Amino acid sequence: MVRSITFLEAGFTEQFEKIVNPVTGKWRKIRFPSTVALIEHPRHGYLLFDAGYSGRFKEVTRRFPEKLYAWVTPVTVSPETSAVGRLRGLGLAETDISHVILSHFHADHIGGASDFSRARYVASRREYDHLVSLGTVSQVRHGFLKALLPESFESRTRWSDDFPVELKSLGEGWMGNDLLGDGSVFLVPLPGHTLGQMGLYVPSVGGVDYLLVADAAWLTPSFREEIPPMRITDLIFHDPPAYRDTLTRIHRLDCETRLSGRLRILTCHCEEAMERERTHVV
Repeated sequence: MVRSITFLEAGFTEQFEKIVNPVTGKWRKIRFPSTVALIEHPRHGYLLFDAGYSGRFKEVTRRFPEKLYAWVTPVTVSPETSAVGRLRGLGLAETDISHVILSHFHADHIGGASDFSRARYVASRREYDHLVSLGTVSQVRHGFLKALLPESFESRTRWSDDFPVELKSLGEGWMGNDLLGDGSVFLVPLPGHTLGQMGLYVPSVGGVDYLLVADAAWLTPSFREEIPPMRITDLIFHDPPAYRDTLTRIHRLDCETRLSGRLRILTCHCEEAMERERTHVV
């Protein structure tokens, strides 16, 4: 089983709270951290769930049409606050990471991917193939900046579609791909936000199970109270009805498990949730 899981902020952007929480949110800008999860496995060493932002984002978005992404989503990141910088603060090097699991291909999740020269990537083949088939303008509209990925990406990637499927402990209707073959880390399909978005289920970490839902929900109230974002966000979703179905499933799972406190459901952009989680490092 996994020894520990640690959450690190790798850059951030800002967005109006009301857009992502139209019920109780306010017309004020709040920080959206780009959170990565560092997972320590007894056999496979360190794995990273998502790669956050890095300085490469600013390099890639200097030209058009990629520059449009930076205009819409201003990013704050430094060498010290990138995923690699955060790892160095823990005494780790980028070469200590064996796998970088990409929940999906939006820039705030793949921005630091090129920094890991020895890692194997894990990603959705369906989503990747779809995105690379598009023209550059369409890729940017879908939040995909291909230049953020290393040239060796395809040869170093293990596709999530290829892992055996099984998952029992989350309940009926939940499927997962057993990443390491030992029941310690599962890739969980969470469709809607993008074509192949997946979350990560990590059971029994210090007596707690974790479900990391990436962008299937942006804030804790989103799934806790089942509050989808404003309809304007449908413009960036691959399948808005599927997104809402996924949000409903997460909400129901939260309702079923909240009393026991054993399962922690975490989004990667909720600053308050991540601040609370940093006090529960195992």
